[in-house]
Amino acid sequence: MAAPLWLREEAWLRELLGWFLDKLEGPRARAITRRAKPSTVPALFQFHEDTQYRWELIEKLATEHSVFSIVYDRNIAAFDQPYENAQLRLNPDAEDLLRDWLDRPRIDPAQQAWERAVAPHRQRFADNGASLLAARPVAAGYEADALAAAFAAIGDHLEGELTLREIAARCFRGDSKFLDQRQELLLKLHGERAAAILPRPLLLTAWAPPDFTQLLVVENQDSFLRLAAHPPPGFALLYSGGFRASAGRLGSEHTRFAFLPGSDSAAFREQWLSEQLPVSFWGDLDFAGLGILKALRQSLPGLRAWEPGYRPMLALLEQGGGHRPEQAGKSGQTDPAETGCVFCDRTLLPALRRHGRFVDQEAVAPD
Repeated sequence: MAAPLWLREEAWLRELLGWFLDKLEGPRARAITRRAKPSTVPALFQFHEDTQYRWELIEKLATEHSVFSIVYDRNIAAFDQPYENAQLRLNPDAEDLLRDWLDRPRIDPAQQAWERAVAPHRQRFADNGASLLAARPVAAGYEADALAAAFAAIGDHLEGELTLREIAARCFRGDSKFLDQRQELLLKLHGERAAAILPRPLLLTAWAPPDFTQLLVVENQDSFLRLAAHPPPGFALLYSGGFRASAGRLGSEHTRFAFLPGSDSAAFREQWLSEQLPVSFWGDLDFAGLGILKALRQSLPGLRAWEPGYRPMLALLEQGGGHRPEQAGKSGQTDPAETGCVFCDRTLLPALRRHGRFVDQEAVAPD
């Protein structure tokens, strides 16, 4: 609703309404009220002006716009103005209307506190803290001052000796994962210095017998160790640990391997990621497991589903076995649509869609 034309001409009234907005922006425990007295609303007692008209404007705000409710004082003297000591009680629902009339956008007290907290540290940031002010981080249990100081303290650890998780644990009360999704924010706050953070190595466990000719990537630990105890002939084994091995870091220089006893580690490193080494994957027969297969194919384009592992799982599914997604907290899994593996796309995924059930790989022994 547009402001009444007469409000533009009455500076005293805009000042009065501004006082009520000031009170709304501060801490309060009771309704916001003001008594009409010479000390509080002097414009109503400047009798060289048309004070009756001025009071009529206040009444319009109460009756036509519901800005106030007015409670008159019944004990005023006969010679006093009828509005003297009347109580103006602000209607909280009128806040947005007043802000629009007076062009005073709502101020978030939490944002104000955040701006005050960042201010002492602005010189420590490459962008003077602009990115922190533009998108206030949400962190349960942190007061604004402590959180701003923690982001500033990151600069004390950018000497190229620590990983992101080590820095997070040192700055954010031992929470090593606090910065995992905030790398872009760090680059804005600390600029080129953030590039000195050590990449976190991808740690994978492998078993590589002498003279292996193929590699099998296994999703789950129990199945990996079972196969390592009774290995399929000619296979080296790699434990992927869920999605960890699907990261883009898989083929980077920062990937690290831990080898089980009896492994030919030199031969494994020599053939790792070689296009001549056939690679298969065996994981859970569910959308997430086949999603891992799809993701791994970005680094290992020749990767395919390992049929000796999936065949008995498929048979169990066809016989009515397996669990429904909601029984194992898997309702949120997303169908990967196509993986690029023929056996997966033509056999495994259609079976999952047809039966609406999943099978974890620990349920079977490979053929």
